[in-house]
Amino acid sequence: MDFATLFRQHREGQNLTQADISAITGIARPNIAAYEAGRREPKVSTAVKLLAAVNAEISVNSTVTWGWTQTPRPYAVPSRLWRLPLDHAFATISTSDHVWWSGPQRTFDLADRRQRQRAYELFLREGGPDDIKPIVDGALLIDVFETLVLPRPLRHAWQAVIRRHLDPSVPQSAA
Repeated sequence: MDFATLFRQHREGQNLTQADISAITGIARPNIAAYEAGRREPKVSTAVKLLAAVNAEISVNSTVTWGWTQTPRPYAVPSRLWRLPLDHAFATISTSDHVWWSGPQRTFDLADRRQRQRAYELFLREGGPDDIKPIVDGALLIDVFETLVLPRPLRHAWQAVIRRHLDPSVPQSAA
C-alpha cells in the first residue's frame, strides 16, 4: 500500500480533515493534499509527523532471509522472527498437500492454543518459507515453543533464532 492511501485511510478513520492535520502538525494543508493525492512523497521525518497525527507509526524491520539446516532432513530456518497481523495470527488455516500429505486436508484454528501448537509443529517440520511465514507469529511461537514436539535439529535451529530475538546481543554465529 502506498503512503497516500495509508495516510488518507488513517486520517479519515480518525475523522480528521486535512485542515485538522495541518493544525496538529504545522504542515501546510496544500502539502497534505499533495501527499494524499500521491503527487508528492513526504520526507521520512514528515511522514512520521503526519502518521503520528493520525495515531499511526512507521515500522522498519530487516528482511527475513531463509536458510536450511545442514542435516539429512533439511528444515527451513529464518534469520529472525516476525509478527503477523492479529487476523492472520488467529485465523483458521488449511493445510496444503505438500505439508499435510497423509490424508484429507486438515484445518487448524490458530486462535485455539492447542491447535496452534499442532499447526506450528506441522508447518515448521514439513513446510518451507512460503508455508511458514504466513502462519507462524514470532511472539506466539515463543509462547508455545518449549511444548512443541520437534525433531532435535529443527528445535536447535529455531531455538537459536528465538535466543537472538530475545537477546539481540547473541551473535548470528551462535545459531
